[in-house]
Amino acid sequence: MSEYIEIKGLENFFKACDRLIDMDKHGESILAGAGESIRNSIIDSFKNERSVFGGKWKSLKPATIKQKIKEGKNKGILKRDGELSKETNWQSEPTKNGVEVFNNIQTESGFKYGLTHQYGSKKRKIPARAFLPIDNNNVLHQSIRSVIYKDTKDFIARIAKK
Repeated sequence: MSEYIEIKGLENFFKACDRLIDMDKHGESILAGAGESIRNSIIDSFKNERSVFGGKWKSLKPATIKQKIKEGKNKGILKRDGELSKETNWQSEPTKNGVEVFNNIQTESGFKYGLTHQYGSKKRKIPARAFLPIDNNNVLHQSIRSVIYKDTKDFIARIAKK
């Protein structure tokens, strides 16, 4: 007499796996959620003038504020014309299993506005005012990773129940 273990209900498991494997179909939702989470963090950084890592942005110099007032520009930090905060967007690429967050703002001379303000510039004497939720090693902040993880887990649970 041989002993065996019978596992029932695997057909539902395999159906759920088939749905998950089709990332071209479902990956867009996961990546869209990730892109929005990152974008919301960036918006929050501009609103509060601080990095997601907790550091308040360095204040503007009085001369800079005076110049902004004279030109009728926004006096907020990194808000001169509003392009840096308003032009940040994201694009998902399911085939690459990734999300690209970008801001294409640069001056006519090629000055990369966003990159310079994220990391600062010794040459131009511009302090770093990090608005992207990444550290100096380009690692996504833990709070954003947690949100993406939870959203992905919830999405997978919904797919598996179908």
